[in-house]
Amino acid sequence: MTPDPTTATTTSTTVPITAEQLAAAKPVLQQQMQADKAEASQAAAKLDEAADRGTLTLDYDAADALIKAVEEARDQVMDLWRRASQQLATPLQLGDNPVARAISARFTDLAVGEDSGAAKALLDLFKVLDDIGNALRRSRDSLRATDEEAEQAMKNAGGSW
Repeated sequence: MTPDPTTATTTSTTVPITAEQLAAAKPVLQQQMQADKAEASQAAAKLDEAADRGTLTLDYDAADALIKAVEEARDQVMDLWRRASQQLATPLQLGDNPVARAISARFTDLAVGEDSGAAKALLDLFKVLDDIGNALRRSRDSLRATDEEAEQAMKNAGGSW
């Protein structure tokens, strides 16, 4: 089918954010990222503790599906981190003068700074998801080992499983 040349075509464009806009939004974004990170870290710690105590129970299929979902989310975050880190670390092309270089350096620090950059928040999220996946795997493996031991004990006692 040939497109109708009289039909209006719309295109979407992204408007770049200025360093000043990013700097103004940074405190709010940092506060929200810290709150989200703290909440996710607390949830991961509780999950980890439950897995260590053996009180986290899932059937094998549910555990495998949950582990897969967490791993996929973790991998997507890592992919986003890689792309974002490369793109955000690209110096702004504002000119070759001290002010332009200072603004570009400040923007790069806001975007990929080691302590508070947006890219660091993604890496922190990756670590939380990795911890959750590890806790789920431990719980699943512990459940499997317990079931196998119970099955073997039952067989040794002359019963059937």
